[in-house]
Amino acid sequence: MPVLRSLFSSCLLFLGGLALLALSGAAVTHAQEPTPIPPTPMIGAPSSPGALPDQGTQQGIPAVDGATAAPTTIAGDQGQQLIQQRLEQMYYEAQDTIGQEPIYTTGYLLDLYRKNQFHPLWTNQDNIGQLLTAIAACADEGLIPDDYHLKALNRYGAELKEALSLAKIVEYDLLLSDALILLGQHKRYGKVDPSKVDEKQNLEATTPRTSPVDAYLNAIKTGTVRVALDKLSPHHQAYTNLKEALSQYKQIAGKGGWQQVPSGQSLKPGMQDERVSALRRRLAVTGEYRAKGGETNRYDDHLIAAVKAFQARHHMEPDGVAGKTTIAAMNVSVAERIKQIRVNLERTRWVIHDMPSSNLIVDIAGFRLQYYHDNTLAWTSKVMVGQPFHQTPIFRSAITYIVLNPTWTITPDIIKNETVPSIINDPGYLAKQRLRVLDSSGAEVDANTIPWQQYKGKHFPYTLRQDAGRDNSLGLIKFLFPNPYHVYLHDTPSKSLFGRTQRAFSHGCIRVQNPLELGRLILANDPGNPTTAEKMEQIIASGKTTTVILKQPLPIYLMYLTTNVQDGKVMFKPDLYSRDDGILTALNAPPSPMELTTQVPEAKGPATNQQVKIEKSINYVHTGQQTATAPNAKDTL
Repeated sequence: MPVLRSLFSSCLLFLGGLALLALSGAAVTHAQEPTPIPPTPMIGAPSSPGALPDQGTQQGIPAVDGATAAPTTIAGDQGQQLIQQRLEQMYYEAQDTIGQEPIYTTGYLLDLYRKNQFHPLWTNQDNIGQLLTAIAACADEGLIPDDYHLKALNRYGAELKEALSLAKIVEYDLLLSDALILLGQHKRYGKVDPSKVDEKQNLEATTPRTSPVDAYLNAIKTGTVRVALDKLSPHHQAYTNLKEALSQYKQIAGKGGWQQVPSGQSLKPGMQDERVSALRRRLAVTGEYRAKGGETNRYDDHLIAAVKAFQARHHMEPDGVAGKTTIAAMNVSVAERIKQIRVNLERTRWVIHDMPSSNLIVDIAGFRLQYYHDNTLAWTSKVMVGQPFHQTPIFRSAITYIVLNPTWTITPDIIKNETVPSIINDPGYLAKQRLRVLDSSGAEVDANTIPWQQYKGKHFPYTLRQDAGRDNSLGLIKFLFPNPYHVYLHDTPSKSLFGRTQRAFSHGCIRVQNPLELGRLILANDPGNPTTAEKMEQIIASGKTTTVILKQPLPIYLMYLTTNVQDGKVMFKPDLYSRDDGILTALNAPPSPMELTTQVPEAKGPATNQQVKIEKSINYVHTGQQTATAPNAKDTL
């Protein structure tokens, strides 16, 4: 690498000489490229090719903070040479700063300007105004405008208004382009790399990212910079709802937020307490309480209804008692709630663009499952998810098959940590749970011949399997989708737990309240599947373990959202797995440099929708063969 850099430094000296020759009038030729953006004549531009126009004749547009953005037209080849030299220096010698400003998209910049024969790009004042406005507006999506050089760009604009400099014009042009690319990529894919925050997840794009350079160049050429950037933001209703929530809570913050409710004993219906007035004021700010006149310090029905509404909106038992937990949630500041919304806007940017028309969404923090068919919410259900020490992971996949009357093979960690200790404490445990012990060949082993104490806390060399039946831990149905975490959806015999508001009870899998309804819906919307809803009922009644392979795999997203909007109400949920802080820290940190993604040629043949990449084969029960369903699956991730 030192040798490479030494050689490249020599090249730069040579290029510098060429630049000096260019300033003297020498012509520099470029390889054939797409038609570059022609320099726009400046008002009062001088006639000599190498001279800069008089600063008093410049007309710029107001920048965001009131500074005037100067034109960036550069006469002659010296501008091209300087742009090319600076870009190659940044890319090959890793000198990726302009002044004190870091450059985040060096590889993209080199490609962008190469396609424009290294001519300056920002020769149109309206384009500059569109970009600066878009940068300022990114705060409405929870992003930070100064990540995109906003202060530096305004400073450069002001300085160039006072005195033009070829070097500063080039730097201004490059900073504008870096801001455009970085903001566009953050709007499209999110600022934070989901694989680098403290979450087990797999949310990579379903198809390789293609280079956006051509799109950005076209936006600059056609004067549609703001339109192009706006198109990159998600337009899904879930995202726009969160944007509106962010705006709402920023307005509350602008008015001073809300006052704290003093702590004390739980407020129950009919009680008299001086804190009741503080409770009314607090709930009036967020809209749960509307004064009707004649209020006293009595905890009356009108206020109880408001407290219940607040509790429901914050995923608490809506019992109407203003206890310690409820008051603590009320006293979370508006600034913290704004942070929470920003975190979930970022999470939404990670996946919302690629969602097909039909899919399942598991809201882990909200303990809900939603089934969308043809972009319409067709069905929803309560779910149970993993306990904090058995966290349900975050990822996307596609349901490829359903098992009716499933058996349950207990995982090694559960055997070691729970099942073996239970058998030692209760010799009748195996019979009560209808568990059979199997060896590696699948033959049943007499449990009385096993020295259970010997395997306490150690690896158990046998398989423990629970026979199918209504009391099976997986119930009557399970839904399988490829993933490295061994997570799936399933039924459960423990229906009473769905009555709880907080439902983190599992070992990581997702228990569905009404899974048979889900199975019927999926099969009804799986064209060509010979297993109809009626046949499904017959199979379940038979008690026979049967696998139903879907003709069209159904995409599924396991998402962790601690804020969303439901029926027009902003919902705040407990951060069950303490994941918000990691994302917020990364969201507030300076951006990471972006590596140039190689342009991916379009696939030949008829257009198909995106499909999931399955890394390993699936063992299908009973059939003994693998059906090639994925290539025919539409809207599959």
